[in-house]
Order: sequence, then structure tokens, then C-alpha cells
Amino acid sequence: MWLVVLTALSSAAIVGVSATALDPFAFFRPSIAVSADDRRELDRGQPVARVMRGGDREIAVFVAIPVRIDGDRLVAWTRDIAELKKSPYVLAIGRFSDPPTIRDLDGLTVDDGDLSAIRRCQRGDCGLKLAGVEIDRLRQTLAEAGDNWKPVLQDAFRQIVLQRVEGYLAHGHAALQGYEDIDGPLSLGARFSSLLNHSVFLTGGVPWFAEYLDQYPRAPISEVESFIYWSKERLDGKAIISATHVSILRGADSRLPDALVAGKGIFATHYVNASLGLTAVMRGRPGSPNYLAYVNRSDVDVLGGLFGGLVRVFMERRLKKEASTVLLGLRQRLESGDPASQGTRLNSGSGTAGFPAAWPPKVWATRS
Repeated sequence: MWLVVLTALSSAAIVGVSATALDPFAFFRPSIAVSADDRRELDRGQPVARVMRGGDREIAVFVAIPVRIDGDRLVAWTRDIAELKKSPYVLAIGRFSDPPTIRDLDGLTVDDGDLSAIRRCQRGDCGLKLAGVEIDRLRQTLAEAGDNWKPVLQDAFRQIVLQRVEGYLAHGHAALQGYEDIDGPLSLGARFSSLLNHSVFLTGGVPWFAEYLDQYPRAPISEVESFIYWSKERLDGKAIISATHVSILRGADSRLPDALVAGKGIFATHYVNASLGLTAVMRGRPGSPNYLAYVNRSDVDVLGGLFGGLVRVFMERRLKKEASTVLLGLRQRLESGDPASQGTRLNSGSGTAGFPAAWPPKVWATRS
């Protein structure tokens, strides 16, 4: 009996290794298949990009490019997230301490336009994505602040961000109350689970990692390194404040990427209800470069309503066009060296080196 089991496992391992040797992108099957035409573009050193479909409010993109780095370089830059994401779109960013403190948010400020929107906020009608209890709390703060309301409101908003992160670390998305919406509270956990379920290459290929992302912190994995960062990014003329949970997995198994970095959106103040971004270094064939691949699947509010279909067509065109440009910039940054020696020199670059939490730039319509 045990001989049969061991033989089967050995055969499966050989098949997995052979498939990976033939197709460095085998990890993304069945969700994504890299065609022969795609491979010819990659062999020429060019990126390939495509959009994917999901739920009614989901938009997704896959982009890949050959790269002369290994997983160590991607992990090093990811750990220095502020250097990785430096660009004109990123107005401020910070990595939370362990445990997080209010001092971690010293560099975060709310724009005057959003401060004014908060003053007008009511349950079911708010210009920012906030929970009902948060709206009530901010309105009470404003009522007590008097003429000095702006700095008081800034402090109150930072406290809300901190409490959201603390709640997520303790109980995951279940600790976050849904955004107030016209149709009632919107469940952040349910929206993220939907994105994950549509990422079949994860749920089917590495179900334990998918469970870790979905059930965090109830399904811990000792091999996964993680941290949370906040960012303020200007997209389409509006500043989005968000928090992202980063999880780093190294692939000792040849069927896994050399390095896989998952960015799980915890919350955002505009546009995005849930997001999952995956950046991977895929092992190339012997004597060939490796490949840098990025997959993003996001649930965005602008895809609903009467004109959602037209908005989707516009966004998907922009996604496919800009994805390659963004990945080219990211490759340049990663291949330049380690972040400690190269970060300052690259600060004046084109601004496409890192994927924003609400990537890509300039495609979101003006809606909260």
C-alpha cells in the first residue's frame, strides 16, 4: 500500500517538474494560459498583458515580462515597500510597526476635499467609504470640535485607520464593519472571498495559501512573512487612502514561483471594495531569464449601474495598455540592484515602478 502511494506521489512530482520546465507559467493554470504568440513576445524581451473576467464588479489583469532577477531581489524590494512604490502617484506611505501604533500614521493627512466630504457624511450618503459607526463617530467629533475642526478631524481619522488595522490583525476582515452604501452595509470580507474564488490557480493549486489569505489570521502559516502598510495615492485627481496586507511566500517546490507576493486590500477610501494583487518571479528554463508576473483582481464600484458596461470597456482598454508600461518600470527598478543602494537614485523616475494599491492610475471614474 505505502509503495503504491509513494510511487504515485513521485510520479506526480515528476509530472509537476516536467510541466514547469516546459511552461514557466504552469502555476497560473487554469486561470491563465500563456500562448505561443505570448511566448514569442516574451522571448523578444517584450511584456504581454491581457484582461480577465470575473464578477459583475470585478476587473482583472495579467501581465508578464522576462527579468534578470530571482526571488531574493523581489522580496528585498517588497520589504522596503516605501522605496518600491515611490512615484508621483504615491503621495505618502508607511509600514505599520508590530504591533501598530498611532505614530505609524504621522505622515498621513486627509485632503481638504475629503475633510469637507466627511463633514457632509450621513449613513447611506457619504463621499468616502466608511462604516456607519465610523460616520457617527466623526460627526460627533465635528460637533465637539468647533472652529478647530480640521486638525481634530485629521486625528480622528487616523484613529479610525489604526483601529481598522488592529481589528484586522486580531480577527481579519470579520472585524471590519462594511461600508455604508445606498443599498445597505457592504461586506468587505465577502467581496474579497469572491475575488479569491475567481482566482482558481490559487484556490486549486495552493489551497492552503488561499485559505491563509481568506481566513487570516485563523489559518496561520509559519513559512509566510507578512506586514501591513498604508498609502495615500492620487488617482484620477482624487487621493485614495488604503491599507494593504502583504504576504510573502518562497517556493521551495519547483511547481511554485521562486517568490510570490500577495497584496490583499484591507480597505480603501474610494473606488475599491476589495483587491488582490499577486507579484511573482517565475523560474525560466535553464539558460533563460526568469519571468516577472503580476495579476490583479479588484472589485470596484464604478462597474455597477446603467453605464457599468461602458465603463468596463474603457477600463479594460486602459488596463491592457498601461499594464505593460507599469511592469517595464517595475522590472527596471528590480534589476537596478538592492533597494538600499538604488532607492534614492530612482526616486526621480517615471513613476511607474510600483503597482499602487488601487492600480492602475487614471482609469477610475470620479465616484467614491
